[in-house]
Amino acid sequence: MLEVKDATIKAGDRLLATRLSFMAEDGRLTCITGPEGSGKTALLRTLLGFLPVSEGYVSVDGELLTVSSAHAFRRMMVYLPQQMARLRHQLCPPEAPCHEAGERTFWASELSDVKPLVAAPASPLSPEEIVLLAEQTFERAADKPIVIADEPAALLPPLLAERMLSLLRRQVDAGKTVLIASRRPLLVGEADKIVELKRDIGI
Repeated sequence: MLEVKDATIKAGDRLLATRLSFMAEDGRLTCITGPEGSGKTALLRTLLGFLPVSEGYVSVDGELLTVSSAHAFRRMMVYLPQQMARLRHQLCPPEAPCHEAGERTFWASELSDVKPLVAAPASPLSPEEIVLLAEQTFERAADKPIVIADEPAALLPPLLAERMLSLLRRQVDAGKTVLIASRRPLLVGEADKIVELKRDIGI
């Protein structure tokens, strides 16, 4: 379970949310939604421990998550970024050097707010490859109880968006905490809980 309590979230001088409170519970699909620029991705970065709250707190199963403690909590999480091509290293066998190097590069780019540490832009994936990579990522992370996904169906046609929703629902059915950011009506409409952000004041 993830809990956000009375949180104020800022990105630089920009206020994204004030006194934001919600719980993403085990066995439920929670959807963060709102217009472009409302802070959905920033909120996910906060839940991953890359962006601090200036007031309030974030907790995982009742334990406080901070930027300094987040590395331990991230071992419990599987994350699908909006740019799924950044997960290409998941296609390598876990024992292969490309998998380990890719994992390090991926998290380094998340940790760097100023200069992302990505060697070169990855070529885009096809919609079919996006879904396949999501499937393989979930298979590799079957033991991780928290799923966080940023716009997982944004680039998918309707049939593949349904398939992505089915993948997410399987994680829910396994009792995991599943939290996504999405503006896609299909995903928003199928969520068990909706947290809506506003462009101007965050909530």
